[in-house]
Amino acid sequence: MGFRYKIALLNVLRNRRRSILTLLAIQVAVVSLILFAGFVASMFDGMRENMIRSQLGHLQIYKSGFNQYGHIEPEKYLLTPEDVTKITRIVHTLPDVELMTPRLNFSGLLTNSNQSIAVVGIGIDPDEESLLSSAITITKGEDLFSQDQDGALLGEGLFNALNTNIGDYLTLLSSTTDGSVNAIDIKVVGAINTGLRDIDNRLIRINLPHAQDLQYTQGISRLVILLSDTEQTQATLISLKQRFKQQGLGVEIKTWSQLADYYHEVTKLFNGVFDFLQIIVLFIAALSIANTMMMAVMERTPEIGSIRALGATRYEVMMLFITEACYLGLIGSVIGVLLGILLANGITAADITMPTPPGSSQNYPIRIFISWTILLQTAFTGTVVAVAASIYPAFKASRLQINQAMRSV
Repeated sequence: MGFRYKIALLNVLRNRRRSILTLLAIQVAVVSLILFAGFVASMFDGMRENMIRSQLGHLQIYKSGFNQYGHIEPEKYLLTPEDVTKITRIVHTLPDVELMTPRLNFSGLLTNSNQSIAVVGIGIDPDEESLLSSAITITKGEDLFSQDQDGALLGEGLFNALNTNIGDYLTLLSSTTDGSVNAIDIKVVGAINTGLRDIDNRLIRINLPHAQDLQYTQGISRLVILLSDTEQTQATLISLKQRFKQQGLGVEIKTWSQLADYYHEVTKLFNGVFDFLQIIVLFIAALSIANTMMMAVMERTPEIGSIRALGATRYEVMMLFITEACYLGLIGSVIGVLLGILLANGITAADITMPTPPGSSQNYPIRIFISWTILLQTAFTGTVVAVAASIYPAFKASRLQINQAMRSV
């Protein structure tokens, strides 16, 4: 057994040209997979954190039935001030909670003297929201403050569509919780960019008391929780459900993942693209390795005949070639991983900016994440492909007849 490993290693070192070609095929495959996997991982991470810190938070708490019936009878499915007090007392006992902020959602028409545009509005606590919505950028004007009683932030697309200016007054009309119509004046204090064009075309943010005046209510639609670590989302969800149940609170909780339909659509698309690319890259690498190993079998036919004449079995000949491929796979994968790390760090440090993706309103720098999971999976895959590609050439070598192989000397 040990002798076979020694002979296989010597053959790898002896046939340098063939070994280099095989190593190059493995390295190209490994580096390609590391770079693309790292890019996809960084894109998913950036998109996730952007959605959490611009719109969703990590967890959202509603009155039971709000998501199913709230649009029909909104006044029955708002959290009351008493509910908020009880929930706040429970939530702030958890160590991973950074903050919790209320929101009141509404829809309506925003109008100036010339045109009206349908909008989706949010009443917010500006002090807390500025910490939770750190991914939102202010493109014009300034942020909304609690003393701006009639102030409003408009999505960048909405701001441009209305052709308004900072300091202008607009009229906001909306249906109240009891079904009547109300209107308030708002003062434009700034334009914001959430990163999603569809949202920026309709979004308006105003102070929570002003939104409650508009809706004729003291309630809120939801409480949004920001955690110190996204990985703690599920554990915090379970803990809150248990505590709310013990206190008899009629509320429901959703995680950012349950609310982020767009995120899951994008991740599903890119995972499919990555799987397809992985198959293509590995197939090309396998063909290259198999071709090189077949060349090895043809060149070493006399050698194979001599080995068989000395008493080696067909199985031993086959395993000799597979062991050589295993050595090449391991060496090529290790070198590929090192090159992948260097290239990933170099590309990230270069700070290359990608064009604006479809549906987005922001450019993103190219970042490539490097994790042990990606590196180990890729190295393992490279080795397995090298071994799998060598099976047929190794089988052909083991089936050579001794007399024919010796005659080709």
